[in-house]
Amino acid sequence: LFQRGKVAIIDILGWELFINPPPKASDYCKHHVFVSYRQKHTLMPSHYDRLHGSIECGIGKIHIDASEQQQKSKGLETKRHQLVVVQDPAKAVQPKSVHPTFAQTHPSYLETLGQSHASWIFGALAELIDNSRDAKATRVDISIDLEFFKGEGTRMPVLCVADDGCGMTHEDIVRMVSFGHKRPEEDNKDVIGRFGVGFKTGAMRLGKDVVVLTQSEETRSIAFLSRSYNEGNDEVEIPIISYRKHGEWMEFDLNMHSEAEAEARLKAVKEHSFLNEYSIGQKFASFGEDGTGTQVYIYNLDKWGSDYTLQWDPKFIRESGHKLIKSDIMIRSRRLRSRPGQMSKEVPLDYSLHAYLEVMFLEPRMKIYVQGTRVKTRPLRRSLNKTRLYKGNLLEKNVELTLGRSREERDRGNCGIFLYWHGRLIEAYKRVGGMVHTADMGRGVIGVIDVTEIMRLKNGNVGVLNNKQGFLDCEEYAILDEWLGSKANSYWDENFDSLEVSQKNENAAYTPDHLWVQCNKCLKWRVLPKGASTEDLPDEWFCFMPPFRGACSIPEEECEAGVVTLGANRTAGVKYMLPSHAVKDELEVSTTAGNSTVSNRESSEGSAESDDNIKLAELKQANLKRLKRGPAAVYSKGGKKGHSPPIKKAKRSTY
Repeated sequence: LFQRGKVAIIDILGWELFINPPPKASDYCKHHVFVSYRQKHTLMPSHYDRLHGSIECGIGKIHIDASEQQQKSKGLETKRHQLVVVQDPAKAVQPKSVHPTFAQTHPSYLETLGQSHASWIFGALAELIDNSRDAKATRVDISIDLEFFKGEGTRMPVLCVADDGCGMTHEDIVRMVSFGHKRPEEDNKDVIGRFGVGFKTGAMRLGKDVVVLTQSEETRSIAFLSRSYNEGNDEVEIPIISYRKHGEWMEFDLNMHSEAEAEARLKAVKEHSFLNEYSIGQKFASFGEDGTGTQVYIYNLDKWGSDYTLQWDPKFIRESGHKLIKSDIMIRSRRLRSRPGQMSKEVPLDYSLHAYLEVMFLEPRMKIYVQGTRVKTRPLRRSLNKTRLYKGNLLEKNVELTLGRSREERDRGNCGIFLYWHGRLIEAYKRVGGMVHTADMGRGVIGVIDVTEIMRLKNGNVGVLNNKQGFLDCEEYAILDEWLGSKANSYWDENFDSLEVSQKNENAAYTPDHLWVQCNKCLKWRVLPKGASTEDLPDEWFCFMPPFRGACSIPEEECEAGVVTLGANRTAGVKYMLPSHAVKDELEVSTTAGNSTVSNRESSEGSAESDDNIKLAELKQANLKRLKRGPAAVYSKGGKKGHSPPIKKAKRSTY
């Protein structure tokens, strides 16, 4: 090197070693060289330094002995050593400073990541469920069980999120545990993950330590992200062990690490978790020989005072008759999230995992189990009464809002809009228009909208916060908020306080326009005929069962908003319809938002037409105003005060 005036670079297992030429020729330099080095990435465990004792912190003189080095490195493959000649020594790293010249990630940053979901811990759990959905999982199991920790000598709760998705390769899991990755060039509406921080922020909010086991078609991998393991370190270390299928066996993938490295990393996992060789094999076996999926285990769970933030029921609670009842995971504090204008104190979605998961996805396609019991997910926009579909064009982007009534939310005093992005719930019970200023206006009215298109910003950006619990303060969101308010006000004005004389049962006014049930096999939603009830169906229902009695191959039915079945929402006294031109005149109301205008007539056409026919016919009837209790007072011709004959009491359909 001295004679040629060049520097040699050795690239070995994530490290770059720079062999520098000596300042002048001497006998001393024939046996020793000056070597500086740097770590290429932060995924190498600290055991690497102990495996290769010749590498120490700082820059110093390292004795080169090929035979001794081969003995120490054990499984090191010589073909991974690449000798690169640098033409200009000035460009090489010179041993002039002992201070690092590259950025590092301190372990305390892991705790900082968890603060992204500090206000609502279910937002952290949702990040892990998002990953399962992106992996095309059909089933997700969420549970908290007690596991024995040998190091602690006691049993501790462990949160597990397991799915049957496609699993991850070594490259995939490295990408997942890395601190950010390249942003996707396109906004894929079928993929929720985008920002590169979801797994880290979610896991570190739920607990201090997480082990990930994943199996793809040809590989298995284990990743260990741990605050406990990194205590006392100056830089975050994330051990990853990968296996590759060879025939009928899974062996260490020596293309990703040496056998000695894999053993050292596996030892770190076993020493700092509840897992051992037997339990690791057992959990991988649960995927099946040809199965795929991912299991995430989180422990040292977050605390609420002296207890845990999460509170959970035991698995499989049974009643008489061996009927399963719901086992839930809840937030111990039962605190409600802050929303402008909200007065209600009963919002189960804020503290019950079952309630949240029921409406987490716009079109549920996964079977989700909490503590061993099935979550009855439901497409929210299909479970409302007197639904109306409003279409608009804001900033040259199409939007569709479904508004309807919910008896359950009316009884709780709730209302508002549910905003979904990429089919995932971002904001719930958002009060708009007059709902913000009074607790009574809009009571029981629920809106559902997918804002994926309108929140797609310029330069490939999106208007969603990286914790997926809110939106950016941008022009698109402000215009959307104004449009939602105008539509909610219109819906309320059209439907509020109409008293239907012929309504025999007040609660019948809130019966959903359609009742839906999901097949446990094909996961398609089926419409139940009139008179059927979901309460009479088993938890595990299939298409071939009554009342559908069909095949899974039959396409899913689409029922438009406002199209109702006879007798379910129509007033018995209505026996005529107004001409179609009357409907068009009634619906000719233009709405302006930003620089675009849309009419309700153009936006609702067939879906709302039949409902509007019914509505106009009902308005033709005499609606009663509210009166004081008792018969109305009348005066005779002589001026004496009397009473009119008693009148029939009319039942009121409230909102």
